[in-house]
Amino acid sequence: MAESDEQYDALGAIYERAKHIPTGLAERATLLSAVGDLLGRSVLDVACGTGFYARLFHDLGATRVVGVDSAGEMIGYARYVEGREPRGITYEQHDATELPVLGEFDVVTAVWLLGYADDEAALDAMLANLKANLAQGGRLVVLVPNPDADWDLLGQYGRYGYEITRTGPMNVKQPVEVHVLGDPPFDFDSFYWERGVFDAALTRAGLTDVTRQPVVTPDDERGEEFWGPLRKSPSFAVFTAVRGAR
Repeated sequence: MAESDEQYDALGAIYERAKHIPTGLAERATLLSAVGDLLGRSVLDVACGTGFYARLFHDLGATRVVGVDSAGEMIGYARYVEGREPRGITYEQHDATELPVLGEFDVVTAVWLLGYADDEAALDAMLANLKANLAQGGRLVVLVPNPDADWDLLGQYGRYGYEITRTGPMNVKQPVEVHVLGDPPFDFDSFYWERGVFDAALTRAGLTDVTRQPVVTPDDERGEEFWGPLRKSPSFAVFTAVRGAR
C-alpha cells in the first residue's frame, strides 16, 4: 500500500470514529429519520467531511449524491474512498459562504456546518446558498450543536464517547472544545449558539415548515437508563425546512 493510502486510511479511522461512538449513533439515527426516504432522490451534502454521510445516502437509494467541503484534506479522503469503492458520488471543494449553485437537489444536508458561521450574517449567507441548491419542494436538513443543552448533563457525556468543555464566555455562541475518546483521542472546536438563532435564520432565509426533529436513539440492550440522558440533552439538534414555490 502506498504511503498516501496509509495516511488516508489513518485519517478516516480517526475522524469517522466519532460516527460510531454512542452519541454518533444517535446523531446518525436522528439525521436519517429527518432525511426520510432517499430512494430515487438527489442529495447535496455540504460540509461532507470524509464523505461518511454522502456514502450512506447513496447506499440508502439516492441516485445522485454530491459532497462539498472547504477542507482539501477531507475532499481528498472522500475521493480516495470513491476511487476504491466507486458509487458515482462526486466531491467538490467550496466554502459554504461562497457555495455556487450546483443543481436543484431534492435534499440538501449540512451536518455540523452552521455552528461554525462567524456571525449571523455569515449564517444567513450559508443558508441562502443551501436554499439556492434546493429544488422547489426540496428539504433542507441541518444538524447543529444543541441550543437547549443542559450543561450539567453534557458534563457526563464521557459515557457517550466524548467530553465537552466550555472554553470561553457565551456571546451569542458558546465556544467549546470537544474531546473524542478512544485510541488515539482527538479534539476539535465547536460553538453552541443561543436558543432561537437557527430557527430564526431558517425562517429569514424564506424556508417554510421549519421543524426541530425528535432525537432518535438506538433500540439496543443499553436501554433507557443509558440513552435517556442523551435524549434529554443531546449534543446536537436537527432542524428541517422546505423550499416553497419561487
